[in-house]
Amino acid sequence: TRCVPVESCGCQYDGFYYDAGESFWTGGCSQRCECHAPNDLRCSALSCTPEQQCSIRDGQLGCYDAMSTCTVWGDPHYITFDGAVAHFQGTCSYIIAESTNHGTNETQFQVIATNNHRGNNRVSFVSAVDIYLSNHPESVYIRIGPNKRVTVNYLSLLR
Repeated sequence: TRCVPVESCGCQYDGFYYDAGESFWTGGCSQRCECHAPNDLRCSALSCTPEQQCSIRDGQLGCYDAMSTCTVWGDPHYITFDGAVAHFQGTCSYIIAESTNHGTNETQFQVIATNNHRGNNRVSFVSAVDIYLSNHPESVYIRIGPNKRVTVNYLSLLR
């Protein structure tokens, strides 16, 4: 052990030590606390946004984006992330989901469904799903095409 100046000391809370400048959530994500040296802990009432859930990840309690699913199938039927249902016969390519944080180091993604007519002009179906993943400098392109044929970076995968 070595001594540090008092002004560099952190804070103690609920049996844990926090460095000066470190912030953390308390039980149930009902308040956010920040340690100001020396031993000056400042907490304020906060909560997770509706899109987040309070959970522990990598040993840290916090507000994290909740998992959600959207579904696209058939001629075509859509169930959105919030549970809304849509049925329509459009024949374009539609962005189903994509990254919103384009300036971060996180992996970026985009999912596009392409609808085409099926036999007549009154009915369409999902003919392909394209998935783009990138985390500079690497990227991957995945296509699920007719008959569920999968290609990765334009190379066919055998089923």
